[in-house]
Amino acid sequence: MQNEIEKTKKPKQYFLKDYKTPDWEVRDLNVKFQIFKDYCLVTSQFTIKKLNSQANSAALNGEDLKLKKVSLNSKFLPEINYSFNEDHELVISNLKDKTYLLEIVTEIDPFNNTSLEGLYSSGSILCTQCEAQGFRKITYFFDRPDVMTNYTVTIEADKTQYPILLSNGDCTLRKDLSDGRHQVVWKDPFKKPCYLFALVAGDLGVIKDTFTTMSGKIVQLEIYSPHGTQHFCQFAMKSLKSAMAWDEKRFRREYDLSTYMILATDDFNAGAMENKGLNVFNSRLVYADQETATDYDYFSIDSVIAHEYFHNWTGNRVTLRDWFHLSLKEGLTVFRDQEYSMDHYDRSIVRIESVNDLRNSQFAEDAGPNAHPIRPESCFAVDNFFTSTIYEKGAEVIRMMQTMVGRPAFSKGMDLYFERHDGQAVIIEDFAKSISDANNQDWTQFKQWYGVAGTPNVTIEEKFDPKTKTYEVSLSQNKNPPFHIPLSIGLFSKETKSDLLTEANLKIQQAPISVNSENQKILHLKEAKIQLKFANIESKPILSLNRGFSAPINLDWTLSDSEILDVIKSDSDDFNRWDFTQKLFTNKFNAIVDKLENSNFKAADSDSFSTELSALKDFSQSTLSDSQMTAYAKSLMLEIPTDSYFLLQRNRFQSRSYDLARQIIKKALCNANQDGLLLIYQSLQKEIPNEFSSHNMGSRNLKNSCLYYLAVTAHGQKLLEQQFETAKNMTDYLFAAAVMLNYPGLRQKSIEQFYQRFESNSLVLNKWFGMQALSNHPETFDRVVKLSEHKDFNIKNPNRVYSLLSRFGDNLTRFHSPDQDCYTFMADKLIEIDKLNPQVAARVAGCFDIWKKIDINQSAKVQKQLERLERSGLSSNTYEIISKQLK
Repeated sequence: MQNEIEKTKKPKQYFLKDYKTPDWEVRDLNVKFQIFKDYCLVTSQFTIKKLNSQANSAALNGEDLKLKKVSLNSKFLPEINYSFNEDHELVISNLKDKTYLLEIVTEIDPFNNTSLEGLYSSGSILCTQCEAQGFRKITYFFDRPDVMTNYTVTIEADKTQYPILLSNGDCTLRKDLSDGRHQVVWKDPFKKPCYLFALVAGDLGVIKDTFTTMSGKIVQLEIYSPHGTQHFCQFAMKSLKSAMAWDEKRFRREYDLSTYMILATDDFNAGAMENKGLNVFNSRLVYADQETATDYDYFSIDSVIAHEYFHNWTGNRVTLRDWFHLSLKEGLTVFRDQEYSMDHYDRSIVRIESVNDLRNSQFAEDAGPNAHPIRPESCFAVDNFFTSTIYEKGAEVIRMMQTMVGRPAFSKGMDLYFERHDGQAVIIEDFAKSISDANNQDWTQFKQWYGVAGTPNVTIEEKFDPKTKTYEVSLSQNKNPPFHIPLSIGLFSKETKSDLLTEANLKIQQAPISVNSENQKILHLKEAKIQLKFANIESKPILSLNRGFSAPINLDWTLSDSEILDVIKSDSDDFNRWDFTQKLFTNKFNAIVDKLENSNFKAADSDSFSTELSALKDFSQSTLSDSQMTAYAKSLMLEIPTDSYFLLQRNRFQSRSYDLARQIIKKALCNANQDGLLLIYQSLQKEIPNEFSSHNMGSRNLKNSCLYYLAVTAHGQKLLEQQFETAKNMTDYLFAAAVMLNYPGLRQKSIEQFYQRFESNSLVLNKWFGMQALSNHPETFDRVVKLSEHKDFNIKNPNRVYSLLSRFGDNLTRFHSPDQDCYTFMADKLIEIDKLNPQVAARVAGCFDIWKKIDINQSAKVQKQLERLERSGLSSNTYEIISKQLK
């Protein structure tokens, strides 16, 4: 009975409103690690100073620790003088003095730590992950980001097994000990919270380089990885140097230590971690060469290397007060890495790709059961804060600040932020205040973006009077109280393409439209509804609104096919041109799905949809023949939106109708453009150099977009097979292999030959698992079940779990197919993973988010599994996701 009570006990919920400042500050943490064959002894010594005069006890966080000794002021503390509370904290009572010297000795087992938090083993390497609350798995300490101190770290280990011993800061001592052991001491001159602590021990290879900062300081750069993988790290090193130079030029931020180190490991719960001076990376975001990495992999490596480096200032030098304000560092640093990418690649293309990702992930999150504000109010597990809302939507809110004031003025605000808060743990409002104060802005209303969940909807209504030559636009928003929504705006003549937002027309508007420091015109929607009226307009103009996606909103704007095509042809904003192709695809997709469902799938051939498809055919033909458009832009314009995006527009999901509608559109666009698609494919197949660059990435993207459509024909499938057999880079090889999976005559060849070629490469095998999980073939679920039992599937490895199970959960048409019981299988796997690694289980659990939008018979099956999961004694991480889905 006791076990059943424990199993169904609800995890504890934590609230932002309960935040209290620390009772104690910590002065100078000295922590010593003695690594042995099957355990590690950790001795931490630090002084605590009372901040709250009423505090007579200290509660130190700890988890999965074997406490060996506690000393107070150098005197052994017997067990009777300390206790453990319900949160497993070590509570030391009767602390009447102002300062105390604490020494705590714990024993930990990193070799069986499957959570990959704290100190754990990755193969023969030991490394740490302390964000968000992993340090409590190392020693008893105040595991909260607003407790900052200086760290001196001593590491002792066998010199043969662990010749490399790394930690944060500068190395101050290396010496050999007796019995073949050695000792290394690291001292970090900058105060930091414990989530930024890092340690690495192992037998590793390294590549080295240097970077000279703008003040002339030479920084040693080192990337560590298992022996034999060093050649894969060269691009990451190049990206690191590029990021360091960019941050100096754009934001005048110089690196502050003498060494910057990176470890690449195959076992990591997330992408990477910005520990001060010693970043730990998932190897998939470090390793790259043309044979094993796609263009997207190269781009991601460049972006994430930059992201973690940028954290040195936005996250490390200025950190967060508490985890509810995680977006303070993550939203800001995503914004910074996006700006870096936009400056290094095609600015419009990077923006389009970022928004595409935002809509498919964060907009879906906002529309689902796990919707939460950028600054959440509560949680069961702070690890669950690492979401698209915190990161990507947080970045969009910061981008709105930049849009309102312009880049030069925003940079001035960043300077003020660092001047005010360097070395502090602060909150989101402190950042917003720095930008607004530097530019004399009142952003009281704007700050609502931080505290309210959901994507705002803005409805547009237009009215043109040719007699009076006036053009009126009304905008209304669904948020109450209203948000402050900055909308970059343009108004153009359809005939002459001239700018109609003249000085005279702007004066008529007075307050709603401002001009930022880059001369961009910004419409400030602050009311529930506003109306604009423009004079001396000869013909109905083209309204270009939310240019560059200046605000993360949905625009509810009813337009005819011809009006949409006019915008695609005439708008000067590249983002808006792409965005209106999304509207066109969505309108046609919705019409086809409605017709399919209303006819009970009797009209299931593209010939039955000539009316619905005509505008798409015209658009695709003009796009392919547009000589002014870049290859990358064409590929994005021709890309059919994802099922996740379509679901946001329809709010109901039916597996068969979504699948058929996509096939109908693909076949129709191929039939309408077959000669043009073939001509582009053949010319690009010969021309593209086999190396990564922005231009080559765009050309390969377009080439493969053409092949995607051509593959519906017998000749296209021959080209697909030929590309698979002759591809000289992973981009072309993986694309061909993935598409081949959908065609019965090519499916087995793709699976078998891919595996035979790359079975010894763990990272490429992740792609092999992932492409099969995302396949549209009817046998996908059966294949996923078999792959979960494959000898190369390791349920303890996050990369492998994400590649198979998360990707299958993303495959809406197959995961929610009514023909198979995918839900029981996934629930079984979640229970198994949750026992090993709660963070990974919680991330996979999002696969059930759309269950209330599917067929009632299907949703009943999901509900049964969710209720079963809720009763199964899940971790706080996974329980939070499942319980919200059931609400």
